[in-house]
Amino acid sequence: MSIMKKPICILFAGPVGSSKSPIANHLSWNLGLPIFNRDAIRTEVREDTLVIEKDPEILHQITEERLGKLVKSQKSFILDSSMDRKYKEVKEGLEEYGYERFLISIDISKDFLLKLYKAKGYIESIDLVDRFIEDHQKFLEEYGEEVDIRIDDNNFLDRLNICLKAVEKYIGSK
Repeated sequence: MSIMKKPICILFAGPVGSSKSPIANHLSWNLGLPIFNRDAIRTEVREDTLVIEKDPEILHQITEERLGKLVKSQKSFILDSSMDRKYKEVKEGLEEYGYERFLISIDISKDFLLKLYKAKGYIESIDLVDRFIEDHQKFLEEYGEEVDIRIDDNNFLDRLNICLKAVEKYIGSK
């Protein structure tokens, strides 16, 4: 694999529970890239405050401080978070520091997503599935042309290898 001239950030778009973290972990393991994971920070805040409910102000402050520090370091990384509602802001921040972006979109159907929720025990997400699907559709309408690789119902079971090969090819072309 060639040495990257510019730092790269691997991004995800897709509904909650659509397999972003398993893909991020697979890519991290195989490519040696660190993962920035908002869910891990959310857990840390809950552990530090011993409060189950999210404190959006504390979570936002810690997340932005850490993500800002990482971006300013200009190290390549994987952002394990959905870009469905915050892509424009993240994209602008990455561009400011000269990052290349590789965007993975998980375009699975509502029926498939519901099966995933049931298999993973994401019972609380079932009632929100329509909102998650709608957010992802809005993202695709606005930014779909920027997506580098798509995972759908038909290729989902091979998602890890598909994403790894696509990212390796992208990095190799830089």
